[in-house]
Amino acid sequence: SQQAAAPLAACCSPVSCPRHRSTMTDPSTNCSSLADLSNRIAELETKSWNIPPKLLPDLQPTLTPTALSQMSRARSAVIKANCTSAVWTFVPSEYYTYDLEKRRQTLGATNTYQLTKSVLFENIKCDATDCTDRTNSRYYLVVVQYEAEINGKKLASEIRALRSAGKDRLPPNKFEFRLATSEDNDRLTGYVHNSVTPFGLLDEKVPILMASAIRDVKPSFMFMGGGHVDLKLGMAVEEFIKGTDAIVADVSEPRSGAFKEE
Repeated sequence: SQQAAAPLAACCSPVSCPRHRSTMTDPSTNCSSLADLSNRIAELETKSWNIPPKLLPDLQPTLTPTALSQMSRARSAVIKANCTSAVWTFVPSEYYTYDLEKRRQTLGATNTYQLTKSVLFENIKCDATDCTDRTNSRYYLVVVQYEAEINGKKLASEIRALRSAGKDRLPPNKFEFRLATSEDNDRLTGYVHNSVTPFGLLDEKVPILMASAIRDVKPSFMFMGGGHVDLKLGMAVEEFIKGTDAIVADVSEPRSGAFKEE
């Protein structure tokens, strides 16, 4: 006759048996394994960026899982937007102590007018609390050259003009722009100061507005933040406009002297 199978518990000690050891997991082992896995993922993600070896020692401590996630979010958004001209460049940690000419040299830009920054503005007179309507959004991410500055009156006028003249156009007293708080910037963009990029915003409804002066730069290529303080992103201007569905408007003025193409 067929012999009955021995009960599972009788075959061995669960503590010593390889078959059963995994069913009695030590919580501390679990935490250690998760930490090790997180570190390995971070290491692989870091390698995927091809960081120049000379920059890695200073950069490594800042490449936390959160920072790598932000960088990855920006890169994924650029790929999704099909911005094939995109170029990612890591810069030294002292980059923001450089003058514009040295930053240009570091990035390999042709002229300093190609260097841009992304600044979150809030319309404090807006009745809306969100960014659903790009003609009447509470916030706008404005991309402007470092060689220029935003004119608040121009910004208000250009946003107001997004609606056709008539009963739908809002009155001028519904527009007053100021820099958004750092808390709102972090909440809406998901990037900290000096790392903000228009790609991969946490709130995807925030409208992107590009100063029209950027379109006049030759060659037609621009540099911006890349999702990390030491990471910059360059791409063709027209590709940027298409990839971000940017509003292009005359909202800036040169910081000094007349605009010149170099």
